[in-house]
Amino acid sequence: MFRNKGFNAVNQYRSFLLFISLSMMLMVSGAVQAELSAMDWVQKMSRSMQELSYKGRFVFSHGNQLESMSILHVNDSMGKRERLVSLNGEAREILRDNKNFTCVWPSSRQVVVDQSNSNNFSPIWIPEDVTRLGKYYKFTIEGDDRVADHPAVMVSISPKDEYRYGMKLWIQKNNGLLLQSVLYDERGLAREQIMFTDLSLMHYDDQKSFSVIPNIDSGYALIRSHSGEGGNQLEADARWQLQMMPGGFFLETSFRKKMMDSANFTQQMILTDGMASVSVFIEPFSESSLMGESSMGAVNAYGTQVDKFSVLAIGEVPPVTVKQIVESISFSQ
Repeated sequence: MFRNKGFNAVNQYRSFLLFISLSMMLMVSGAVQAELSAMDWVQKMSRSMQELSYKGRFVFSHGNQLESMSILHVNDSMGKRERLVSLNGEAREILRDNKNFTCVWPSSRQVVVDQSNSNNFSPIWIPEDVTRLGKYYKFTIEGDDRVADHPAVMVSISPKDEYRYGMKLWIQKNNGLLLQSVLYDERGLAREQIMFTDLSLMHYDDQKSFSVIPNIDSGYALIRSHSGEGGNQLEADARWQLQMMPGGFFLETSFRKKMMDSANFTQQMILTDGMASVSVFIEPFSESSLMGESSMGAVNAYGTQVDKFSVLAIGEVPPVTVKQIVESISFSQ
C-alpha cells in the first residue's frame, strides 16, 4: 500500500512538472507567434481578398458621407471578376475583370469603360506587398472581436513617421477576409471606415452565373473608352522629375493624357508606399488652378505653379506629404 501511494505521488509530481514545462513552452511559443503574426494576418487577408470568391454588403463612411454598397468577387478559371453596386444615393455600378474597368450610371444612362487597374475604384484596401510595409509601419495584434457575426482578429498598422496615416483592420479568423477597416489621420482621428454587415463565400453555382458584362443598351452615352494596349495614355514628359520623395514612396506610374476640348495634355504621376497613394497632376496653369493647401476628410491636396504649369498632389496622406511631393518636382527645359 505504501509503495503504491509513493508511486502515485511520484507520477503526480512528474505530471505536474510536465504540465509546467509544457505551459512555459506554450507561453514562449505564443509570445514569438504574437510578435510575428500581425503581419502574417495582413498577408493572409491580402491573399483571401484576391483569391477567394465571396459576396457581401458593407457600409463606407468618409467625410460627411455614408454609402452602402454590395460586392461580388469571383476568382476562377476565367480569372478575377468583381462588381460593386451602390445601394443608396445615385445608382452606380462598377465592374472589373482582367482587362476592363466599367462604371455605369443607370439614372443618367452613362457608361465609362477604361483599362482595369487593381483597386483604383474600390474603397477596400488590399495590399500587394505586405513585407515592404514593415519598414514604414508597425504591425500589432490588438485582440479579438466580432463583426457581422464573424469572429475577427484586430490588427493595427501604425506609421513610423509623419508622412502617412494609420489603419486598423478586423480580419475574419477562419477565411482571412476583411470585415472592417478604419483609417486614422495623424492626430489619431478616424477619417474613413468600412464595415461589412454581411459577408459569405460564394458557391460554385453562384460563380457560374456571375458576369461583368453590364446591362446597357444603345441609349447609354459612352463617356470615355480605351482602345488597344495603353489606351489613350501617352508616354510621360521626361522633363518633369521628382527630386526627393518622402521615405518609402516610389513612382508607380507616370503618363500623359490629352485634355478634353483642348490641344494640351495633363501629365499624371502616381506615387505609393504600398498602403498610401498620392496622385500628381501637371497641366497648363489657369486662374482655376489650386494654389496652396486644401483638404476634404482624409484627402489632402497641395498645389503650386512651376513655370507655366500647375502642379497638384492629392491623396489620403497628411498635408506634409503632399506638400513635400509637390515641392520636390522640377521641370527642365
